[in-house]
Amino acid sequence: MDRREFIKSCSLVAVMGLLYGCRKSAVLGDIASQLSVPELKRFEDEVKLAMSQAKKSLDLVKISTPGALKIPGASALNRFGMVIDLDACDGCGKCILACNIENNVPLVTPEDASRGRFMHWVELRGNAPFMCAHCGNAPCERVCPTGAANHTPDGLSAMMYKRCTGSRFCGANCPAQARKFNFNDAQKLGLARQFNKEVPLRDKGVMEKCSLCLQRLQNDRLAFKTKLSVAATLEDAEWRGRGVKTACAEACPHKAIVFGNWLDEKSPLVQQTKDRILYAPRELADLDPSVVFMRGSR
Repeated sequence: MDRREFIKSCSLVAVMGLLYGCRKSAVLGDIASQLSVPELKRFEDEVKLAMSQAKKSLDLVKISTPGALKIPGASALNRFGMVIDLDACDGCGKCILACNIENNVPLVTPEDASRGRFMHWVELRGNAPFMCAHCGNAPCERVCPTGAANHTPDGLSAMMYKRCTGSRFCGANCPAQARKFNFNDAQKLGLARQFNKEVPLRDKGVMEKCSLCLQRLQNDRLAFKTKLSVAATLEDAEWRGRGVKTACAEACPHKAIVFGNWLDEKSPLVQQTKDRILYAPRELADLDPSVVFMRGSR
């Protein structure tokens, strides 16, 4: 074997060793990540802990029924939202756990838990569930420097995680402090679990909040368009999101949370709020919230 052949052989051995080492590292990394996936009980226990540290009750004021959005490009057919029936809710917390599982909300460190700093999109304020109100005139969206916080035409105050640079301006500008910031790398610390493959895990330095289960709306919209493309006619040729429920509404044993479309007379949201008195937190009442509360009858 001459010198050239010797060098080629050594190079080949080195490359094979490097590839094997990368494969081995990847396998070990996968095993480590699987071993660090938290059990469901940890999520259940954290919800109980958060409920024991419930924040003060909401200061509610009367509001009128939400109508069409007053923003450029707003849909004239859809404005999705929710109502929480305070006469039916008993503060059981099942909505919190259901939301956490549906949206892969991570656990927090013991230090954060001791300070009451949880990542839960739904939390108890007094004895009532509270989440982002998806305001039609959302102050959080106006200060986002990258457009990560934005409004969809059909009423959702949405988050584009890949655009978020973690400025936290949106969190500072939310009067109700409904947004949550990822101070920790939950995946690396073994605090994250992807229960739902349709919802991405968020990275450290990203803001997150209630999305009104956007993935469920997207799936329903796609299913409707598929039916429309294969059917000659449909009774309703426009998508209105009928039949969609958020995870929290679905989990509520007392049906105290109702999801629907404020602009659709056939929506359960409109039907069940017709003769009720609607309320919103005082700090959000002038911001045209889509998620409101109801109590008593008109």
